Amino acid sequence: MKLITYQQPFITNVVFFYVLAVVVSSVIFSGCNQPQSTRDIEAEKEAIRNVVAMETEAYFKQDFELWRSAYVDTSYFRMYGYWEGYPEKVKYYNGFDELETLKKKQFDENETLWTGSKEFRENENFRITDDMAWYTFDQRSEDSTGKLLGKSVEVRILEKHNQQWKIAMMGYHYLPTDSLLKQ
Repeated sequence: MKLITYQQPFITNVVFFYVLAVVVSSVIFSGCNQPQSTRDIEAEKEAIRNVVAMETEAYFKQDFELWRSAYVDTSYFRMYGYWEGYPEKVKYYNGFDELETLKKKQFDENETLWTGSKEFRENENFRITDDMAWYTFDQRSEDSTGKLLGKSVEVRILEKHNQQWKIAMMGYHYLPTDSLLKQ
């Protein structure tokens, strides 16, 4: 008896392994772009808004310990900001220690600008995972009479530590005041 064997052509093997690779990759990476189903996204957004609002309020009240509690106290913390009122225009801090030292001195010497101001955030955008989030927004600051103090575009990258959101990166860019007067 003669045994007949069937040999698949080369192209069929390539297609098979390509399809297999796509299926395996899809299974492996399927969770990368999907939010966790057990997480309440709206509750997470509110928690992030609250920590950012608390940080801002503590800053303007010059409450150092409360302000400090909003941040990760690490060497990988970053803050980058532009404001035309800064002599150097751009300030940046790599690591929390330098910013912490500066703010402690600023609060102790009562040198915080815009105390008593109110901040309004709009045009919000969130991206939230289990232990990291980004939050971008436009912010308008007004004094107690409603006079516009400044408008900025801002970003916060937050990490979750002990089930609490903490700011790991803060960025802001205040729009030039002359452009605000034209609006």
